[in-house]
Amino acid sequence: MQEQERSWRTVAPELVLAAVVLIWASTFVITKDALDDFTPYSFIFARFSIILVLAFAVLAVQGRRRGWSRTWKVEQADWSRFLLCGLVGYTFYQIGFTVGIDHTSPFSSSLLIAMVPLFTLVIATALGERHPLGAWIGVVVAIAGVTVFLLQRQAGGSLLGNALSVGAAISFASYGLANRPLVRKYPTATVSAYTTLIGSLPLLAIGLPDASSQDWAALDVGQWGMLLYMAIFPIYLVYIGYNWAIAQRGISVTSAGLLVPIVSGGLSAIFLDEAFGPVKVAGALLVLAGLVLIQRARVQSAKRAIPAAIANARPTRMS
Repeated sequence: MQEQERSWRTVAPELVLAAVVLIWASTFVITKDALDDFTPYSFIFARFSIILVLAFAVLAVQGRRRGWSRTWKVEQADWSRFLLCGLVGYTFYQIGFTVGIDHTSPFSSSLLIAMVPLFTLVIATALGERHPLGAWIGVVVAIAGVTVFLLQRQAGGSLLGNALSVGAAISFASYGLANRPLVRKYPTATVSAYTTLIGSLPLLAIGLPDASSQDWAALDVGQWGMLLYMAIFPIYLVYIGYNWAIAQRGISVTSAGLLVPIVSGGLSAIFLDEAFGPVKVAGALLVLAGLVLIQRARVQSAKRAIPAAIANARPTRMS
């Protein structure tokens, strides 16, 4: 019995990570399929109506456990950063993702949005951070791959859809950098609830006309199931599993995100009959190769920074 438990603990992080990748990849296929029955904005309206309620339900639970003042209170000076995070992480990202995938294929969308590490690197450098040469080689390779991928006719999407997907990647990269001070200062549930609220308000306002004309009574169980899946699984369950896997295996597991376009492409080929020509595949492989180089350089840099931080640490004198 103990051997079985040890065996499970050995493989559990990898199994959880595989589930995370599968759920992330499935969101592109499920959203594309759902948009046969919803307009992009009615889908966003319904999805974020649910997500917003869940975000504050989680915050309320955390408030009871940790104390209301610790979880609900935000310093006035931080509201501008919350506003920025809500807009780029939710409003702009969701429009880019949902409207983008309505005009392009699930694989194209997943591949272009997977370029978040590339845009994170570029934006962070513009803000003064320094990154190793290997990461910049990865940027060049990835951009070459995107050029090949987008210039050939079989990419499976329009210029608008692909441009919106790239915009979603830039938005999420900006969000990842902007929310760093917030997640260090506030509980995760606090950051999630308030950024969701700020980002949802424009989405709900924009989506209200389409939601008002949507025939909700005509939706079947499967369509409601897709909506609930997209409201719960990619945000809450995946977030818990992903962070647990990082805690068990370290920062290197973040590289698993590069598998999302591959799995998404496979699911799209199986369920939506997406076609893959040789040039499309070659461009995608170049993009993924560039992202691998960026990710490896970032992981190695982070690993070198940890011993350096420990070596430079000084004992604090108790007063």
